[in-house]
Amino acid sequence: MKYVFIVNPTSGNGKALKVSENIKKVCEKRHIPYEIHFTKGKDDATKIAKKYFLSKNVIYSVGGDGTLNEVLNGIVGSKNLLGIIPCGSGNDFYKTLSKIDDPLPLIDIGKINNKYFLNIVSVGIDAEVADNVSKMKKIKLPTNQIYNVSLVYTFFKYKFKQVDVELDNTQSKKKFTILTICNGSTYGGGYKIAPEASLTDGYFDIYFVDKINKPLIPFIVNMLKKGTHEQHKKVHKYKGNKIKFKCDHDLVCNIDGEIIIDNKFNVKLIEKAILINNDKSLVKEIMK
Repeated sequence: MKYVFIVNPTSGNGKALKVSENIKKVCEKRHIPYEIHFTKGKDDATKIAKKYFLSKNVIYSVGGDGTLNEVLNGIVGSKNLLGIIPCGSGNDFYKTLSKIDDPLPLIDIGKINNKYFLNIVSVGIDAEVADNVSKMKKIKLPTNQIYNVSLVYTFFKYKFKQVDVELDNTQSKKKFTILTICNGSTYGGGYKIAPEASLTDGYFDIYFVDKINKPLIPFIVNMLKKGTHEQHKKVHKYKGNKIKFKCDHDLVCNIDGEIIIDNKFNVKLIEKAILINNDKSLVKEIMK
């Protein structure tokens, strides 16, 4: 079995590129057959992974959550195993995976419209902050200030939209601040949105944060960071394996750190869909 490493050289401010040198050393030391490929643009990781669709290998994502999502979308339905070398700025999915001791866990994934995801789908003010961060990276701002500027900008510009939601055949119509559909437990670089989420239980942890007065939003965000938000009366948690939502206006949707914009979404869980090569010693050796 060959190990195929798909490296996003820009991930983690070049961290993934530096790690690629260690990959060579470690694989040769362990006598592991390997190949290394470098992405050059959007969806490259998916295209590279699909080249191995008819064989059985371990396809490693070397980058952040966005690169990982692209690799996932290139291997679903194949016999390939998924491996992760976490080199992004957030590495949220790996935070959940690192709690699992099984070296070969068979995990659940999600599908939203025609795209697969591993970690979390979110709609609302948090997704719009993420979207504005990507837009503001094109403006000449200090890197360490981009998130804060995006947060303030979104806070003042955000408009609550009425959304039709169907959760496990129960329908409702409401305005909300945040809607998250969680397979993993953290997002946004460590926000503990779903503290008890499991990758193997056959369910999403789904959170609705009702429409709240804007001055209260920073308070809720702080609770999300700590993982204490379930105590708040405006936060509602559900377990489910499918959810549909639509709106008369376009919605910004954050899927494993990547943004798509649409007005209609169909989300479902696929049980035991991906086998993970959870070799922690290999990751540790490559990352040191």
